[in-house]
Amino acid sequence: MTEHVTLKDVAAHAGVSRTTASYVVTGTGRMSQKTRDRVHASIKELGYVYNRGAASLRTQRSSTIGVVVTNISSPFFGELLVGLEGELRAHGFLSLVVATGDDPTRQEQLIAELREHQIAGLAAVPASGSSPDLLDAIRASGTPHVFMTRYLEGEPAPYIGPDDVQGGRLAAQHLLEHGCRTIAYLGGRDIVLSRRDRLDGVRNAIADAGLDEAALTDIQGDATGEAGLAAGEQLLAAGPLPDGVICHSDSVAFGFYRALRVHGVPVESVRVIGYDDIRGAALWEPPLTSVATHAERLGKLSARKLLAALGALNAPTADLVEKVAPELIVRQSCGCP
Repeated sequence: MTEHVTLKDVAAHAGVSRTTASYVVTGTGRMSQKTRDRVHASIKELGYVYNRGAASLRTQRSSTIGVVVTNISSPFFGELLVGLEGELRAHGFLSLVVATGDDPTRQEQLIAELREHQIAGLAAVPASGSSPDLLDAIRASGTPHVFMTRYLEGEPAPYIGPDDVQGGRLAAQHLLEHGCRTIAYLGGRDIVLSRRDRLDGVRNAIADAGLDEAALTDIQGDATGEAGLAAGEQLLAAGPLPDGVICHSDSVAFGFYRALRVHGVPVESVRVIGYDDIRGAALWEPPLTSVATHAERLGKLSARKLLAALGALNAPTADLVEKVAPELIVRQSCGCP
């Protein structure tokens, strides 16, 4: 009976008006929970499916938010999406998530397809190497938008992300306080602005400690465990390990530890700090010290910024660019008890 079931059929089955049934499926209006439950029971029994696309054409307002990330399998982006999607859902919006593979060309295609779905707004993690054309196209479409965790260099746009310069400084200062005089930074590609910012913070801390640039070893790679393993192999092959290692992500740190174990190097022989403080960091052995960027919170803040732009949330005027202070979560991998 599912093909031709209408909202009018649902209303008749539940013994309510069509308007009341409409309020239930759209999550609006005021009524008792008993009435809502009765309508939902009729929807389930009749197999009714709400046509959001048709509703958007009638009201000229979509309830779908396009969400663009680079890598949907990343634990960090998974936590970011939990916060973003939860906040959007609480305000009656549905998330339509796509992944670019960090490819600007693929990103352009996906955003165009999202716009074909009449999205109400766009929350995006820009692909590495995105040009100003990305922002020009979004602005030309009139789509409310927010960039998350990555920004476009020199291009003012609504943005929520961590203060990565401060994050890099926090990690380096902690290692320097432990007496480290040589530090390696592992993972991430130089084209990624967050990596540049973190390295700026690391270099600033090293300079403030009276050390020169030679104290820093920089090995690029992806922000993955496999890349961390490869970077660890490279570092071990180059000679004695540095006193401390800062990893571009916690996953890179996990891979680096794998390299140590493969070569029989005691994990206590080097102080290690990860980045992002994903949920698995505390369960590692040794428990991983990490710069927490609070991904889930960043997702919620990004959603709120976008909802305010959509007029769906009353919020005080915020700065165009909002950088959230990171926090060093100290565990044992840095040598602290």
